[in-house]
Amino acid sequence: MTRQTQIGVFFGTIVFMVLMVWMFSSGGDEERKLAKKARPTFVSSDWEPEYQINDKNPLGLYLFTKLTQSHLDKGHDVKVINTSHELDSLHLADSTEKTYMFVGNYFGMDIDELDSVLSDVRRGSRLFISFDNLYDEHYYQIFDSVNFQFDYDHEVNVYANGKAHNMINIYQKDTVARKWWAFGDYGFPGRSKVLSSFMEMPNFLKVEYGEGYLYLHSTPNQFFNYQIKRKSGYRYAAFVLNNLPKDQDVHLLEYARLPDDDGEYDIDDTGDSEMAKQDDSLLQFIFNEPNLLIALLLCILGLILFVIFRSKRTRPVVPFIPKKKNMTMAFAETITSIYLSKRNPYGLLQVQRKNFYDTIHRYFFVDLNHRNGDRELQILSEKSNTPIEEIKAIISKYETKQAASVSEEFVANLAKQRHAFYRRVGIISDKLVERLQMREMVFKRTMWLPAIMILVGVVTILIGIYFLTVSIGIGIVLWPLGMILTVLGVLRLSKPYLTVTKEHLTYYSPLGQKTVFNRADLNSTQVLRTGVVLNFNNNRKLIINYWDLSAFDRKQFERFVSRLHIQEL
Repeated sequence: MTRQTQIGVFFGTIVFMVLMVWMFSSGGDEERKLAKKARPTFVSSDWEPEYQINDKNPLGLYLFTKLTQSHLDKGHDVKVINTSHELDSLHLADSTEKTYMFVGNYFGMDIDELDSVLSDVRRGSRLFISFDNLYDEHYYQIFDSVNFQFDYDHEVNVYANGKAHNMINIYQKDTVARKWWAFGDYGFPGRSKVLSSFMEMPNFLKVEYGEGYLYLHSTPNQFFNYQIKRKSGYRYAAFVLNNLPKDQDVHLLEYARLPDDDGEYDIDDTGDSEMAKQDDSLLQFIFNEPNLLIALLLCILGLILFVIFRSKRTRPVVPFIPKKKNMTMAFAETITSIYLSKRNPYGLLQVQRKNFYDTIHRYFFVDLNHRNGDRELQILSEKSNTPIEEIKAIISKYETKQAASVSEEFVANLAKQRHAFYRRVGIISDKLVERLQMREMVFKRTMWLPAIMILVGVVTILIGIYFLTVSIGIGIVLWPLGMILTVLGVLRLSKPYLTVTKEHLTYYSPLGQKTVFNRADLNSTQVLRTGVVLNFNNNRKLIINYWDLSAFDRKQFERFVSRLHIQEL
């Protein structure tokens, strides 16, 4: 982060703090009173009757009935069917296409009567049913298969023609939560189309039925008088009616309106009756207390953040490829570990000799451990195209018996001589050496510290904003502090700890600032209990702490430091 960026972030934070304080503190009691006065209220002396077509009370259908009448062309009217005899007479006397309509809680009629209505629909009529429940047999008459879903809330946004229509559930002057039913999985004999939905669940379907159509609507409470008095409710009711033909008489199937307790089906009773369902779960104590609910949500948020960051950091970016046994690099690491643990140059020489003899036997099929004079050396010289004197010089050094004469410099020079022999005979290719040297190693920080910083920062921001909403002054300090902690945690996660290339070592501070060191300037390495100190020219030092590295990256870094020790030798 450059100096200019730091200054920009500082002043941006101050401006944001001022805006938040102004937003939460502006206005006062007068604006709150005006907002309450501007909110529409619905007052009635009778909130009990529901879905009565001529009822002007809030839960009546008077306005919807009048809208239906105004929707029709001249010469067509809204008629009411109150008995089954009127329906039979209608079928005998009138064979023209018509629209049957029902809006209510529980729809049910005789099976044969519904069959006659469906037969009329099959000839070109329409049937519109807005219901919460149907008589059991009617499900089999209308649907091939169906199940229902619901959203429990005091309001929903119903989407029709790409527009949102806000619907609320009101009883007297209060908004009350209820179940807003919708169609789940369903099937019909003919093709169907979704006309409106909420929460991505359809609540208004248009179904082809012969030459006519079925209109099935699962939320009849959207046609109450108080809903249509609201702009969103009026527009939605107009949208529903515009899907019905204007050149057909509308016949209201009032005689199919059954009482809520008719038949054997579950009633969603929120009253004080004995059949009312009570919430006896342990979660009710949490949901009834706002503080416990906030604590539960914060715990869930923390668990989600932990799972996300934990799974992201533990999943390797590149699939792990296991190393083959007895390869040169594997033996080099083994030699390094033995040397660092014992600091015994002669013991290191013995291990290198075994490594060298095994490699010769694997590539040239020459066993140097069981030699018969110079015969094996002569064969190795011919196969490797190397003078026998050079081979004897290498073997004499490996088989020296003077342990006191073997020093660290002696072992390092012999290792360089062995590697040169490997490259010359083709055991190690120059391309492989170059590719390994050009590889960039990335060491990342452990995730537990930035995860805690982010979690604490988010919680502090939420608490600070909450305090500002209730006019508690400490909130103006908490939310900027939370932002700082969150930004620091994100920076620690987004930037690596150390990157190593062939020529440079790049260290990234917790604030994201990087410092570049030349590998050519590396003088020595000092392995401590808590980390490693890398000493460079001009008295420059780089301290790498083990606790700030993840477990995987720490192991890789220890291997890298071991290779540095070999180079120093």
